Amino acid sequence: MTSYQNTPVILESAVTPLRKGEPLLSTEQMINEGMASLAAGAAIVHHHHDFRQSRSDATAQIIRIERELLQAYPDAFLYADYLRGDTTWEKNAHLQPMADAGVLRMISLDPGLTQFGFLDEDGLPTLHVQNGATYPDCVEVMKFAQRVQQPLMIGIYEPGNLRWAMAFAKAGKLPSGSMIKLYFGGEWVLGGTRVPGTNFGMPPTVQALDVYLGLMEGSQVPWMVSLMGGVLLDSPIARHALERGGHLRVGVEDTAGGTDLNNAQTVEAAARLVAEVGRPLADCSSARKLLIGDAGRRVA
Repeated sequence: MTSYQNTPVILESAVTPLRKGEPLLSTEQMINEGMASLAAGAAIVHHHHDFRQSRSDATAQIIRIERELLQAYPDAFLYADYLRGDTTWEKNAHLQPMADAGVLRMISLDPGLTQFGFLDEDGLPTLHVQNGATYPDCVEVMKFAQRVQQPLMIGIYEPGNLRWAMAFAKAGKLPSGSMIKLYFGGEWVLGGTRVPGTNFGMPPTVQALDVYLGLMEGSQVPWMVSLMGGVLLDSPIARHALERGGHLRVGVEDTAGGTDLNNAQTVEAAARLVAEVGRPLADCSSARKLLIGDAGRRVA
């Protein structure tokens, strides 16, 4: 029996579809989807907001969503998407108000700049959307997370980004409770329903996951896998991640319409796979204890 088989599995649910031509979820819908995911066994919920709003209105919406989720699940880890903006602190302008409101539980950080390819009329990836942040900007966000004593969810899109994160992990500079999230690129692009594209980073294969695990060898930072532009539970990396001690992100955001399951159903399906592998499932309180310890328990 390997050492991690008694380690609870943390499930994240990314609840906001964000697909062209589909209506945005209302505040109430995002709260309901988050509640359903947590009730189904997720310990982390990632959600978006109405991007058409001003930064102040978007921040108020985010605070309301997280406050209501925390009233029902005070130990849950919650984190929102970035706001619209040109600079790092415009994109993260919601963080300090969330901390002031007592609802900040986790901070998203995507180190490095990643291009998401879109195909032109000839089927070639001549178009792109670029996301992420420069390393100097990421350091500033990390310092903020250390100051407010909240963990980072560090999204890894390319192997070089993981090298950056591991340098800070080895130096003991990551905030307590932080996780590494390994994003794999599927066959579809985000923002549509099964729209083909040339995606970023590594494909969802066992061999690709093992490359990442090699880069993390010796690290004790918890990690999870996610498949953007595909269905994680239909790929070989979900089971392999569990067998190697990792955790899973599901929910409808990343699937690009590749499944008819709703958020709660993806969590339930992931929980069944966890049981098949023989590891326990973490509820919110055990996930918090796993990441931060007893001293990190928060009360809304």
